[in-house]
Amino acid sequence: MGRTLGAMALPTLAVTVSWVRLEDPRRLGEVLAVVALALAPALLPRGQRALATVAAAVAAAWIAFGAQPWELLPFRDEKVLAPVGDTIRLGIGDFYGVILPFDPVRHIEMHALLLVAVFGFVCATALAVAARRAVAAAAITVAGAGWPATLVGGREVAIGAFALAAALSIPLVLRSRSGPSLVVGAATAALVVSGAAWASSVTEVARDAALDWEAWDFSGVPARALGVKYVWDSNYDGIRFPPTETTVLTVKGPDRAQYWRASTLDRFVDDHWFEDLFWLGQVNANPDSLPLDRLTPAKAKRRENWLEQRIEVKALVDDHLAAAGTPVAVDARLLGTVFVLSGGVLRARDLLDEGRRYRVWSYAPSPAPAALAASKPRYPTLVHRYLEIGSRVFPAFGLPGRETVVRSMLRDPAYSNFAAYERLYDAARRVVGSAGSPYAAVLALESWYRQRGGFRYDEQPPRATDDPPLVAFVTRTRAGYCQHFAGAMALMLRFLGIPARVAVGFTSGDYEDGEWVVTDHDAHAWVEVWFAGQGWVPFDPTPGRGTFAGAYSFASDSEEAVAALGRGELGGRSSGTGRDIADSADIPRDGTFGDRKGPSLFGIVLALGMLWTVAVGLGKAAVRRARYLTRDPRRAAAATRWELESFLRDQGIRVSRSATLEDLRRALGEEVGLDGRAFAAAAGRGRFGPPDDSPRSAEAARRELRALLKRVRFELSVWDRFRGFVSLRSLRSGREG
Repeated sequence: MGRTLGAMALPTLAVTVSWVRLEDPRRLGEVLAVVALALAPALLPRGQRALATVAAAVAAAWIAFGAQPWELLPFRDEKVLAPVGDTIRLGIGDFYGVILPFDPVRHIEMHALLLVAVFGFVCATALAVAARRAVAAAAITVAGAGWPATLVGGREVAIGAFALAAALSIPLVLRSRSGPSLVVGAATAALVVSGAAWASSVTEVARDAALDWEAWDFSGVPARALGVKYVWDSNYDGIRFPPTETTVLTVKGPDRAQYWRASTLDRFVDDHWFEDLFWLGQVNANPDSLPLDRLTPAKAKRRENWLEQRIEVKALVDDHLAAAGTPVAVDARLLGTVFVLSGGVLRARDLLDEGRRYRVWSYAPSPAPAALAASKPRYPTLVHRYLEIGSRVFPAFGLPGRETVVRSMLRDPAYSNFAAYERLYDAARRVVGSAGSPYAAVLALESWYRQRGGFRYDEQPPRATDDPPLVAFVTRTRAGYCQHFAGAMALMLRFLGIPARVAVGFTSGDYEDGEWVVTDHDAHAWVEVWFAGQGWVPFDPTPGRGTFAGAYSFASDSEEAVAALGRGELGGRSSGTGRDIADSADIPRDGTFGDRKGPSLFGIVLALGMLWTVAVGLGKAAVRRARYLTRDPRRAAAATRWELESFLRDQGIRVSRSATLEDLRRALGEEVGLDGRAFAAAAGRGRFGPPDDSPRSAEAARRELRALLKRVRFELSVWDRFRGFVSLRSLRSGREG
């Protein structure tokens, strides 16, 4: 039982810690209870384990789902089993639609599934250990600890290597027969974990700006976006949810989550963002194409790129027409006159009332990450209004000498209100580092706000006193809601010379019976960035607020972007781009994108393999050396016999656990072709001969052994020598002669 408990300790810890990271640890007692239930069957005799496992599973289900054990009997009561099935279904969906870590009190379905996962993996590992199935137990450990690492951002490499160390500890503990062997196992595990810490640190630069793991949707379950109520003009004083959600829109047509944009805040003045739209035309009746501003890309005019939406107003009292992306055509027969404004904003002449319906066709870009990375910062004159702060237009990204120009603008006495924003610009410079393209800079900022920067979502954030609200948010409080995040990111992008604006409207809502149901809690603000040839592309810096959907940003919802980042396609320096940033020596180079590239996955695996090799080889050498640290010549002679036996075992030569010196001599001659009679005679005299002759004989045995092993290694191939160096076969005997 002791060995079984020892082998289960580290795997149990790895699996439990990896899963508990997904939630706030408010109900840790339930997790510990489930872990205890999972371990219990493995500690019983073999014949009792099956029944004990069933009993433990029933008890764990009772803890996880709140159902009494007798209610879980098959076909007893569908009113009990159906809710359990619903809990499982909703829990799985929420793992890919809720920003992690989640609140277990608010997300009981997810908490229930977490308990089930912990019980299942720990119990399966423990039973495999008890059955002495080391390989199976190791595989279950890696799967159980590695799966949740794909769901939450953080130190994924460290968690993965911790799982590897836990898996490696199982055969070491089960097969070790002596204290020194366990020392080797402990040293190996420690070195692997240390290697994980190194690997996670050197890849953090590349990983952080890559996108958020929690936004990858492997489940096929539509994201359930629960957001925050938003007032169209910027407000940083705090917001409050109404206690009950109210459906404001339903949208049919798209089968993929979209932003439903109502308006854009294009002008930043007096520390706030405001609408600054101009009239382009109007539509009065029949479905008609809309007049588009000249920043709309040519591909938006092709009908094959249009996305149709059929929208019904439920409880939205507003004259803005919500739509995905940039509207390009609208059916206004049930609306009357619709005014077309700049930036793709539509407004009706009259307020929309309940039951009003309209159809709209939109251009919603979904370019490949490589296309955005290749987009050059060549901005036409019309884009300059989206580089404006106050009444001054900042130079475009990558222009030679822009750093000097920006500093002079920020320090110009004629614009004293700019002085407070220099800290915001400094923060932007530090985050993006030597970003090689506008896209790289945008991803770096988005990742910083959502994950790396220590920001938190707060509907009642601390109020700014001495500083402008967004400056205080970025440099001091780091607490706010979507208007803070979107407003600050858009402002920083304009400082960097990247055209950006704040978009306001709604996130996708819930997908129910073929339509998106959007509530007042889905109101939101995000950032739109203009790219040549692509138009306005959405990005979302707001981190999760517990119940908010994860798949809500172009960047965070793009597996292709993740792959492109991993291939290094998005972070390189482009010609004439970002040079001023890279050359500024007084700015720390801690940005996500730049010339520094983390190692590839292959490099990480190779590094961990090297650590494993060194740990095993040095560990065995330390144990071998420790056996000679004795004043007893008989024990020293026994150490030579053990060293030869270990060497033969590591080379794959079968040696009986009860092998004598004569057996070892014969195996040496038959398998290797060397005469070991001199060694066997010296070791025998040192181990069993007269006491006075033991010191000389033990020393002679050691000299003979060194000569033998030197000759053997000379005859072996490099592969055979390496295989023996890392082999663990010698640790299974534990004999000392």
